[in-house]
This record gives sequence, C-alpha cells and structure tokens, in this order.
Amino acid sequence: MRSMEIRQSFLDFFLNKKHEIVTSAPLLPESPNLLFTNAGMNQFVPFFLGDQQAPFPRASDTQKCIRAGGKHNDLEDVGFDTYHHTFFEMLGNWSFGDYFKKEAIEWSWELLTEVWKFPPERLYATVYKPGEGEPANFDQEAHDIWTRIFEKAGLDPKIHLVNGDKKDNFWMMGETGPCGPCSELHIDLTPEGNSQGSLVNADSHLCIEIWNLVFIQFNADREGNFTPLAAQHVDTGMGFERVAAVIQSTNGFTDFSRPTSNYDTDVFSPIFEKVQELSGKSYQSTLPPDGKTTNDQEEIDIAFRVIGDHLRALCFSIADGILPGNGDRNYVLRRILRRGIRYGRTLGFEKPFFHLLAPTLIQQMGDFFPELKKRKELIIKTLLSEENSFNKTLDRGIDLFTREVSDLKTGEQLSGSFAFKL
Repeated sequence: MRSMEIRQSFLDFFLNKKHEIVTSAPLLPESPNLLFTNAGMNQFVPFFLGDQQAPFPRASDTQKCIRAGGKHNDLEDVGFDTYHHTFFEMLGNWSFGDYFKKEAIEWSWELLTEVWKFPPERLYATVYKPGEGEPANFDQEAHDIWTRIFEKAGLDPKIHLVNGDKKDNFWMMGETGPCGPCSELHIDLTPEGNSQGSLVNADSHLCIEIWNLVFIQFNADREGNFTPLAAQHVDTGMGFERVAAVIQSTNGFTDFSRPTSNYDTDVFSPIFEKVQELSGKSYQSTLPPDGKTTNDQEEIDIAFRVIGDHLRALCFSIADGILPGNGDRNYVLRRILRRGIRYGRTLGFEKPFFHLLAPTLIQQMGDFFPELKKRKELIIKTLLSEENSFNKTLDRGIDLFTREVSDLKTGEQLSGSFAFKL
C-alpha cells in the first residue's frame, strides 16, 4: 500500500464514521507558547479548554508537525536512526463531547485489522494503571472493551493487554487543565511475532507504538485534584511515516525479517532518487552502531536521511510563511537548513542543492498539500538565497581553518581565541 493510499484510507475511514475532515493547521501556531505546530490536537485546544464551541462533534485530519527546538527537539537525532524526524504527519481523530472509549477503541481495531490488515496476533494494547500516588483509578472501562475485542479475535487478553503507569498511559495538557488516561496500540515486529507483550514500552525497535488514544475526562487543578469533566473528549494520534514503514517494510505483513525504517518507504524514495541523481552517491540503508559511524557508506546514508528529512521541514515551513532568520522559530529553521548543507558536503555538494530537490517534494506532495504548489517560487528562491549565503560563510571558515592548521608547529594546538573566531 502506497503512503498516499494509507493517508487517504485513514481519512475515508473516519469520514464514513461521520467525522468532519479538516485541513491541517499551518506549521505557524496560534499559541505563543509553541515554536511550531507539533501535534494534531494543537488546533483543537480551545475546544478542549471550553474557550470555544467546536463547530462539529467529531473531526479527523492529517496534521503537519515539526519538532525541533523547545521542549520537543529531535533535530540532532535525525539521520542516526530509522524514525526520528523534524517534520512529520500526525494522523488523528477527535471527539468533542461526542463518542468516547468504546467507539474510539473499536474503530482503531477495525481500521488496523480489517482495513489495513494488521495481523491481530501481533497487536498489543496498553491501559492505564496508576502507580502509588498517581492520579485517577485503573481504567477498567478501556480494559473491559479491549478484553472483549481480543477474546473475539481468539487472543488471550492477559497476554495482549499491558498495564502502564502515568509516564506511559496518562496524558496531561500541562500541570493543570484537561487530562486523562490513554490506551496505546503496539505492534510486535520480531521475526517470530510471539514476544508475548514483553517488549511493550521497553524502548525496543522490535515493538513500537502505532496509535495513541487519549481519553480526556478529568480536569487537574493546582492542588492536585482530578475532577471529572462535564464533557468527555477523545484525542488520538498516529505517526503517518511510522505506519507506512510498518506496512511497506514488511511487504504488507508478509516478511518481518528486516527492521522497519521510515526512510525505506515511498515517503522518502522520490527525494532519495533525486539526491542520488545529483550526487552520484547511492543510499544503502545502513545505520551506525551506537550512533558512531564506522565506514563511508554509513556517513553517506546519514547524510541522505538528514537531507530528506530537512528538505520536508524547510519546504513545508516556508510554504506556511516561516522563513529562515535570526529569531525564535526562524532561527530554528535556519539551523535546520545549515545542518542539511553541512551534511550535503558528505555527498560532494559544494554548491546549493536544496533548491534543486524542492521540486521533487512539491510534485510528490503538492496535490494533497496545495500550499506547496502555490508557494513553489518562494520556496525555491528562499532556499537558494539561504544556501548561497551559508556556503560563502562555510567556505570562508574552512579556508581559515586550513590556513591556521598549516601554520601550526609540531605539538601545537589551535588557540581558544581562534576557536572563538571560527
């Protein structure tokens, strides 16, 4: 299943469940507390807080997100593994005082197992069980719903249901405000597929979270009280690139012999093909052990992943009116571009190249996200201008460093003042 089919089938599924399909909010958030829109629920916060009346009882969308800078910062991890991104899409569905746990849980199972054909025996669900001193009670309602689902599928709920504490299974908007337990769906990616739930929430790439269902039913106050809300809400989130990786890396769940990778999907393949064409280098999907490269191909593959990810963050941000600059989110975007340029040197790019990659991304995703096509000229112009400026700075720095090193005598080190100047 192609990624565009995955996205569309998700939206079609919830359209059939009478959800309003809303467009993604811009990456430029309304909240002054955020650098970028970083979650699907950002645009719905006023509804959950009760500041605004939701114009529809239920909604679904795919939300453009960036996590770089601030509390959520994945920038320096990008390139060194198979799943970190600065830019990603978050698939989600919401209920604003309408349906609750029964529908949210049953529909998640229906979409995964009946529409996308996830093997039921490889799926595990988590439910909230508070530890000592943690809020609320055991989520018996979610537990009972999942028990019925697993029993109907011929699976043992004692194995496929895993309890989680506040850290893993209780969501809070902040120190105070709307909050509630969550239930996550995880998939066993081991070759045998019989980990018996032992890898759930164990930080293993062989068992990963697919979908998080948040049940907003309490209000937390400053005294530590958790009071039931007058209206209960549902907020779910599913990483689009991760789902594509699971489906495509396993050849539709027929082959679990190799690790899944978000970068080994058709989300990134058009970009990688263009990078290969321009650089003459090839992508081999290698990963550095423990984050430390041991050969040239690992360096090359890191550069491919960095460039592929950062191109997406840059193009979508510029399309949403966020330009590289010197302040706040603008500086974060400039850092993303400059990091990409530095890794481009690994592939032999001495001149601007991001602006040459942008049309590939725009053609790939512009039909679903028309803002890319609408602002194509601005995207290309901005990338070229920023690249030209930074390449000059980078070349001057490299030249200065080379001359300083050549003047060093045996045993001498670079001075602190020179390092500061550099």
